Amino acid sequence: MKQLEFTLSLIDKVTRPLRQVQSSVTGFAEKSRQDFRAIGAGAAGLWGVGMAIKGALGPAIEMYDTLQAQAAKGIDDKALKTVMNDANVFAMTYGRSAVEFVQSTSEINAAISGLTVDELPKVTRTANIMAAALGTTAAESAEFMGQLFGNFHSEADRLGKVQFAEQLAGKMTYMRKTFGTEMGVIKDLMEGARGVGTNYGVGLNEQLAVMGELQRTLGTEASSAYEGFMTGAQAGAKKLGMSFQDSAGKMLSMPEILIKLQAKYGANIEGNITAQQALDDAFGDSAAVVKQLWGNVGTLQRNITELGGSDGLKRTQEMASKMVKPWDRFIQILTTIRQVIGLTLIPVLYPFLNRIADMGQTFARWMQMFPNIARVIGYAALAVLSFAGAGALANVVMGISGFIIAGLKGIWWLLVAVVKSYRVAIWLTKGAVIAFNAVMRTMRAVLLAVRIAAVLTGFAINFMSWPVLLIVGLIAGLIVACWLLVKHWDSIKAAVMNTAAFKVVAEAVSWVADLFGKAWAYIADGWNSFTELLSGFSITDALGGMAEGVKALFSKVWTAVKNGAAGALNWVFEKLNKIPGVNISMIEDAKAAPALENTLSTGGQLKGIEAGGINKTLSANNKSVTDNSKRIESVTINNNGGMTPGQLMEWQELAG
Repeated sequence: MKQLEFTLSLIDKVTRPLRQVQSSVTGFAEKSRQDFRAIGAGAAGLWGVGMAIKGALGPAIEMYDTLQAQAAKGIDDKALKTVMNDANVFAMTYGRSAVEFVQSTSEINAAISGLTVDELPKVTRTANIMAAALGTTAAESAEFMGQLFGNFHSEADRLGKVQFAEQLAGKMTYMRKTFGTEMGVIKDLMEGARGVGTNYGVGLNEQLAVMGELQRTLGTEASSAYEGFMTGAQAGAKKLGMSFQDSAGKMLSMPEILIKLQAKYGANIEGNITAQQALDDAFGDSAAVVKQLWGNVGTLQRNITELGGSDGLKRTQEMASKMVKPWDRFIQILTTIRQVIGLTLIPVLYPFLNRIADMGQTFARWMQMFPNIARVIGYAALAVLSFAGAGALANVVMGISGFIIAGLKGIWWLLVAVVKSYRVAIWLTKGAVIAFNAVMRTMRAVLLAVRIAAVLTGFAINFMSWPVLLIVGLIAGLIVACWLLVKHWDSIKAAVMNTAAFKVVAEAVSWVADLFGKAWAYIADGWNSFTELLSGFSITDALGGMAEGVKALFSKVWTAVKNGAAGALNWVFEKLNKIPGVNISMIEDAKAAPALENTLSTGGQLKGIEAGGINKTLSANNKSVTDNSKRIESVTINNNGGMTPGQLMEWQELAG
């Protein structure tokens, strides 16, 4: 027991200090880690703020430095202010860099001599618009303008540098559209010709048109061929017995030279060996110039005229607008906004930064003047860094310990996994048995469902045969019912006729039949009254024939109507008489009404007429009478089809 207590006491005394040390080291490491995190977050925040300030002020700082550099190169402040405003407008309009616009100012000022304070911004703007239209940089545009201003300085002085620059931009735009030549290609062609055209008094328009046509076929050799032709044109013309000079001794233009050659050798020299040989002997290798331009005189003249047209910067601005990319323009607008805002802050920010720099410079001078103070400051900084290093070392130790413990834990987990693998295998076996039992139960349920489905199928087949059996049974029952009805008809008839309901129906039918009879008698009496009324009617002998015709007409119509109505009623009575217990007498067919006796004359004497006749009466009245009467002979009416009772009633109403 004492040995055990000793052992426990020894372990406790040894492990307790170690545990305290470990706790102290762990706490120091954790605290240092938190401090490093705070330092890192603060440093990252400062760096982010610095980058944000730099990003916000970057365009302004770049523009400010560029303006300072241009001012250092001798550009006037007034011109720089105008250039900066034009640069911002140019950047927002065409989506190109405003800084490059400003940087090209000194390059243009150096390439073109004699530009005034007012001319420099305008020429700079023209050069940059031309660069935007042709897809080149402002530096290349400035170099190209400087070259052409040098070759054609007399024309530039005559027109004015600004106008010449604008016309030059328009000519380059036309060259790009017509010949597809880049600014660099035109610059190389003009350099290769070494100003020979200008020396011989050839204008810029003609030189550009000739170079544009020649470069299509001769390529980079166009400039050397043109130079050779111009230098040997007079000597070659003498060999051909011609002259390429006008009355003033000035060389003719290229179209005029070609016209003179065509007048001698024809409009087409293809296959003309004599003309080809003569041109080669006269001009040597440079004969290729006239050969290539021989059939293009009209096109050459048109291009020279178009190049001579002056529309300012219109064509160049139109092409530059088509070259604009909306996204680049949007970016430049944002950049310009940041630049304008930043330029207002720089006059305030730069003095503050300069003051801080001055303070740092003063502090550095103090460190040189007082080395002991500098040493103390160095020791303090070293001590702070040492504490930081100790914290970093503690974190390293703890990190390494963590890695070691993590490795040991991995090994331990591996051993535990091996030990537990047997248990996992047993669990898997048990799971397989459970799954097999579940499958068997499922199979039993499936077989039971199949059996139920088979039984239901048998019932369904029997149920499907029931309608057929039902139809057969109904047909058999109908046959039996018909046979029983025929067999017991007399009994059924007697039973039905003796019922109170049947007697009521029979009495109703008899009442309807009597009603039809009375209606018919009423119609017949009315008609007889009408005919009697007509029979008593009297008129003069002149109208007797008409009365007879009308009487015969009504008689025949009445006979037809009466016979038709009688036929319809007899058909109804016949159908009703088929009902047991109903017996209605039929209506006989009507005979033709007797003809009306002639009541208009009595013994050949007219009634109501005095002696002397009608003529005497008419003469006594002393009136002129016009007789419009017409005699109607016998009228025959064919009545096809009888009249229904409804039609008869309608006709009677109309007659009344």
